[in-house]
Amino acid sequence: MSRKTTEHMIWHLNCHNENEKIIHPACGDAWKHFDQTHPKFANEPRNARLGLCTDGFTPFGQSASPYSCWLVFVSIYNLPPAMCMKEEYVFLSLIIQGLQSPGKNIDVMLQPLIDDLKRIWYSGVQTYDSFRHHYFMMRAALMWTISDFPGYAMLSRWRTHGRLACPYCKENSKAFWLVHGRKTSFFDYHRQFLPPDHPFRRNKCHAPEPGSEARQTPCTREWVPQMHKARNLRSSKFPIQLIQN
Repeated sequence: MSRKTTEHMIWHLNCHNENEKIIHPACGDAWKHFDQTHPKFANEPRNARLGLCTDGFTPFGQSASPYSCWLVFVSIYNLPPAMCMKEEYVFLSLIIQGLQSPGKNIDVMLQPLIDDLKRIWYSGVQTYDSFRHHYFMMRAALMWTISDFPGYAMLSRWRTHGRLACPYCKENSKAFWLVHGRKTSFFDYHRQFLPPDHPFRRNKCHAPEPGSEARQTPCTREWVPQMHKARNLRSSKFPIQLIQN
């Protein structure tokens, strides 16, 4: 790594909230939880914390012949906010081209990148620190992905349409069907994410149902319990023996 970059790779160690506002992902609970879960990784502050961003577009416009182009970027979040979103620190890792969107097959296109991320997570890569003038074994962790809702469906295989589209509420969804619009509506769904004492929770004028909003904010669920829960699902498309295996 260059001297300029290496000097700022440990900036996140001194990141603190200003006026109780998150100024960087290092101030958030997800970053702190990751450090507690993987202390060996956190002991080396120069280890890279990565984010994966993806989105697609039609380069020739909607009226031209069908064509799709999906870009996959990898960004480094060790750096301060003024640097981590600059062009030189956002890496174009993959370009997926075709006549249509890759859809659920995007995991096949991402496989080479996933193999590299797994290798640098488990084994690490010997890297020269030009600021301290010595070699060290640098590892990297993919902290999160950033995309719009359709892109989220492709990366996570989560169904993002219908009554169960919300990945937080899941089966506790309060979405309702619009009879004349013939689609699912999540109107007035945002008030449950407000603090319990927020005045908008008691606003009865613009609510679809009379009364204030008393529902609690949905909790983020751990991945492993959700995997065990998914094994108990039944589908008419696949045999029960295949789902159990």
